[in-house]
This record gives sequence, C-alpha cells and structure tokens, in this order.
Amino acid sequence: MVIDFARKRVSRAGADVRLTPTEWAFLDLLARNVGRLVPREQILTTVWGPAYAKETHYLRVYAAQLRRKLEQDPAHPRHLVTTSGLGYTLEP
Repeated sequence: MVIDFARKRVSRAGADVRLTPTEWAFLDLLARNVGRLVPREQILTTVWGPAYAKETHYLRVYAAQLRRKLEQDPAHPRHLVTTSGLGYTLEP
C-alpha cells in the first residue's frame, strides 16, 4: 500500500484505490500515527466532529470498508488492526 498525502491518493499493488472523503480522513489519521494506537474517541472527533465522540458504530462500518479496499484478506487484517474497546492501529 502506498499513501500519497499530497495528492490524497492510495494505491495497492500498483492500482489506485478510490476512497470516499471520510475513508480518506480515517486512513490519513491512522497513517500519520502509523504503528501507534489511535483511540476511538480521537478518530471520531477528528473525522466526524466532537458531537460524534461516542458513535463507535461509525468506526466499525468504515474500518470494514477500508479493509475491503486495502487488505489482501479483509477477514484477517494485517494493516488496519482493531484493539477491542480502545481504537485502531495502522501497521506497516
């Protein structure tokens, strides 16, 4: 996976991956903290705004969408890792 921050583009295995603005914001936040756990509340407030700080179902939906687009095996993710009850980590 290659992330081009300047152009807001992602490619996987040499092919461009189309992301929605929300998917991009979620991935961008994780990628800027690669290898570190990003708490659920931080993701929600950064991507959706402070009013969404407790709407954790948004994270499950968008994480699943990103995994389908970015992971080789979305059912067994290697890169977009969930730490149950805490948050998400983007692993290199």
